[in-house]
Amino acid sequence: MLRQNSLDEEYLAALKQELTVLDDSVAPQSRKAVSEVVRVSARAHAARFYDVMLEQPTARFSLDQETVSRRLHSALERWLVSIFPAEPLDIERAFATLLDIGATHARIQIPVLLIMKGFREIKAAIIERLRHVRLAQIDTADAYRFVSSLMDLALAVMMVAYMQASERSVRSDEAFRLFALGKDLAAERERQRAALAEWAQQIFFEVQTSHEMSKVAPLGQSEFGLWFLHRANLFFSHSGEYGAIAGAINMVDSLIERLRTGMPAAERVASMLSIKVAVDRIGSLLAMLFDQSAETDRTRDPLTRLLNKRFLATVLLREIEIQKVSRRPFSLVLFEINKLDQITRDLGLAGADSVIQQTASMLFNFARTSDSVFRMGQGTFLVIRVEADAARATTFATSVADRYSATHFTVEGNPFFDNSLTFAVVEHDGHPDPRHLIMRAERALRERNSGGSASVA
Repeated sequence: MLRQNSLDEEYLAALKQELTVLDDSVAPQSRKAVSEVVRVSARAHAARFYDVMLEQPTARFSLDQETVSRRLHSALERWLVSIFPAEPLDIERAFATLLDIGATHARIQIPVLLIMKGFREIKAAIIERLRHVRLAQIDTADAYRFVSSLMDLALAVMMVAYMQASERSVRSDEAFRLFALGKDLAAERERQRAALAEWAQQIFFEVQTSHEMSKVAPLGQSEFGLWFLHRANLFFSHSGEYGAIAGAINMVDSLIERLRTGMPAAERVASMLSIKVAVDRIGSLLAMLFDQSAETDRTRDPLTRLLNKRFLATVLLREIEIQKVSRRPFSLVLFEINKLDQITRDLGLAGADSVIQQTASMLFNFARTSDSVFRMGQGTFLVIRVEADAARATTFATSVADRYSATHFTVEGNPFFDNSLTFAVVEHDGHPDPRHLIMRAERALRERNSGGSASVA
């Protein structure tokens, strides 16, 4: 069955081809006129774009005036100038930029309707300014077409990236919610497998003992069917197998209905065989869905039992939203075990894993219950230190590093003394994109002084 991501790739390829054809079709004089209009008016267009967005009630929590003025306004100006150059467009670069912008807008949760309205405003404003440029009639029409088509294509590319990022975010949100609720997908898998098997056993028993089948609920109304309708969509609704199971349930129930109305013996046997095949297929598809979800549901790192970094953006986004309301700071502290490669050579993989496990346990115990601790890499860990500015987070990190260096780990019964941590601290600076904060922390750790143990940004 064709996957959604393959459909997206085909659609993006078609959009790239459209963009290439459009860029090749515009006359040089029309392109230059549009480029000059955009260059001199980009600031006004960016201001209008965000003025319109901030006027909408749904944008009041997504955006604020400081975020717009400090972060977004200049970025939009630069993008407008880059998308309407005086020379032919760099298609690959423009496409990559559009995909990144779309994903960014999804991560900071700007509603699609606001983005679309903002694009309409920009397109109308550019065309209005072109009306005052002296061009031949045919070149004016060409310029109008170019602006309108390019803005439409740009929005289409952004929306693909936006929807992909949104779907990933929704799935991570739900998986993290299930983790918080203690939901066990492995146990759920066994419960639903048993429920489906029990329904099948009942239907085949009723067929053998009764021709009325009055005691048999349709599969869609059975315990399994109700779970599939009301709960399975939380896990699997974006999967192709989910739709296939839904179709199979409908087919089974239509056969059940026909069996109840009576039919010749030969047709009855054929219908029961069809039901068995469909139930077996449902079971196989369900197993595939649970297998696919096992990776998403793995919220904890298997070695350290710390939170998996795939949920870091989800947790950070929640903290950013809380900070918008509370105005209280939070910081990231990124720790790295020093000389881990040397430790691995000296102690072997099992010994290094033991050091990583004991490090993770120490960090988890030092963190408050309100903090979140993630394993980021082989020997790298991140703590979200809530209600803490950079200074307070640095005090915490220094204390952890000092205690760590004074701790003697036991590895395979032998003491291990060469313990040290490097750390970097960054405080949330108001940027709405969680990836921006993560990248700042990673950069701060990379840029630490070779002889130092701390970096603060």
